[in-house]
Amino acid sequence: MNTSKSTKLVVGIHPDLNYGESYSEKWSKYLGDRGVEVRWLNLLALDALDQARMCDGVMWRCIHIPQQKQIAQRILYTVEHCLGIPVFPDSRTRWHYDEKISQYYLLQTLQAPIPNTWLFWNRKEALEWAITASYPVVFKLSSGASSANVLKIETDAEAIALIHRSFTKGIFPYTMNEFQAYSGFPRSREQFRDLRPRLKEAIKYVLWNEYPKLHETWWRLEHGYAYFQEFLPGNDFDTRITVIGDRAFGFRRMNRPNDFRASGSGRLSYDPELVDKRCVEIAFEMSKAGNFQSMAYDFLYKNEKPVICEISYTFVNHAVFNCPGHWNSNMNWIEGHVWPEEAQVEDFYVRISTLEVDMKTRLSLSKTPSEPIGK
Repeated sequence: MNTSKSTKLVVGIHPDLNYGESYSEKWSKYLGDRGVEVRWLNLLALDALDQARMCDGVMWRCIHIPQQKQIAQRILYTVEHCLGIPVFPDSRTRWHYDEKISQYYLLQTLQAPIPNTWLFWNRKEALEWAITASYPVVFKLSSGASSANVLKIETDAEAIALIHRSFTKGIFPYTMNEFQAYSGFPRSREQFRDLRPRLKEAIKYVLWNEYPKLHETWWRLEHGYAYFQEFLPGNDFDTRITVIGDRAFGFRRMNRPNDFRASGSGRLSYDPELVDKRCVEIAFEMSKAGNFQSMAYDFLYKNEKPVICEISYTFVNHAVFNCPGHWNSNMNWIEGHVWPEEAQVEDFYVRISTLEVDMKTRLSLSKTPSEPIGK
């Protein structure tokens, strides 16, 4: 915790700038509005933990970029659980981020309504299932944003081929659907020309064991599992509900043209009258049960009832800001646009302020002389 001479609360922020969007800049503004001293941290530096020790709280918006996932989980865990400093996002909110398998186990534990899901860690069992399964089904990799690693599987032959690949060669994320250009297989003369540098690297590997450079999205192979989810027909959109504290923001995302996927379509409807209030109530219930600081839920319908397909603690900020208002947990509607960063700061400020009061109380009590025994 803050050991400097400053009497203000101090929050350290690791700066972020992802795809032209910065949560950290808005966090800094809203913290400053509350009289909090903001310190810009470099949590990638050798003295990262020393920097964190000078703060009453630490914030770092890490996204699905592989390098960020690899680093942030380790550092934020250490700051939160070893140094005892509150962080955003905390472990409960963050540990399952961009990992659908982790989300599957978590949502089961929370008894959330979810589609039928088949997760296999054994190739033989996966193949036996594929032969008898009803199609279509949806194949997913554990990682991936904006529907990147999601396929609709129409036949057992397609499922069997993916199962064999998953348990042998593995699959790099972002090599499916619209990302096939990154898969390494030329589909045109132009792509073949682009592939020539990689062919040279392959020759270097064969001759001198010099491993080829990977595409920036290829952090690791997804390997050793097969993950399928039931296909839910008749869903022309999904419903995105984002819960931050006692606020729920909702909108619809229409499917991409001639596609079953809504995530990443950019086709949004903000009419609150079209938002299914059952989705809002379920999202509040899940956030309370999971003790999440911030969580977005993607809902589809199964037999006319909402089910959660995926969750994510972070999201495009303006998509939430564009909502004309939000609901509280009593299902009252509050009019007005709110940046998600402001809501996150408001809750985080309350948390670290309360923690500081508790700490001062404990220190005060520890200095109070105890009564002699028997007096």
